[in-house]
Amino acid sequence: MNKMSRDLELEKRIDAYVKGKLDEEQAMELWEDLLERPDYIELLETELGLKSIFEQRANNDNDKRKNTSSAEEESVIYSLQKYWKWMAAAAAIVILIVSVNILQRNTDQSLNNLAVKKFKLAETLSSAKILRSQMSRLSPADSLLNRGFEAALSGDVDKALATYDKIIDGYSDDPAVVKAYLNKGLIQYNEKKYQQSISSFEHVLDKVSDNNPILAEKAYWYLGNAYIHIDQLKEARDAIHNVYIMDGIYRKSANRVLKKLDYKLSNMHSDDGNQ
Repeated sequence: MNKMSRDLELEKRIDAYVKGKLDEEQAMELWEDLLERPDYIELLETELGLKSIFEQRANNDNDKRKNTSSAEEESVIYSLQKYWKWMAAAAAIVILIVSVNILQRNTDQSLNNLAVKKFKLAETLSSAKILRSQMSRLSPADSLLNRGFEAALSGDVDKALATYDKIIDGYSDDPAVVKAYLNKGLIQYNEKKYQQSISSFEHVLDKVSDNNPILAEKAYWYLGNAYIHIDQLKEARDAIHNVYIMDGIYRKSANRVLKKLDYKLSNMHSDDGNQ
């Protein structure tokens, strides 16, 4: 044992495992915890080895009613050495299996929690640009955009959606339409209407100009998250990959999500190929 702090609870579970008091599920949980404390694997092997010696000695005592001879002792030790080698191999296999299971489970859990649950509207909704000249007046579409922004932040999302629809229906050629679609998609997303939000974000990408990469990046990021929620992982990966290559504010988050999506998609492809 090394100088790490002792885990008395883990030692008790090792003792219970040696005595055969753990069921299969409890044994697997023990091995998972041993991955975090490999120093205790040595203790487990020692306990199992001693158990083997005592059992063989007990059998010899019952059968022959005498102490184990030195020749038999050597045989037991030789068997124990072979047993330890088997234990090392078995432990390696168990650790590998448990590691894969943990990685798979963590990946599944991570994917379930990967997508943003809700976006903070105060931080993500778009409003009209603030004009430098106070003498300048907002365009009708920008004025509506700000009204929708105010309604959404006050909690009246129905009014906000209606306002954004007015912009979309009445000012189709105005740049404010792109922001109206983006804001509409965010509200739909937060209401878990993911399919509708996907449609809104795709409208953003259809209409956004090349000189507005920030809005495009946001739309791809929101779109990818929405696809994850409806388990369309390939589409999610395509959207998130676009975020990554744009090298903007969501690059680090996109990189983290891409790794998990690639792992999941690789497993899905492998499973399909084995069917």
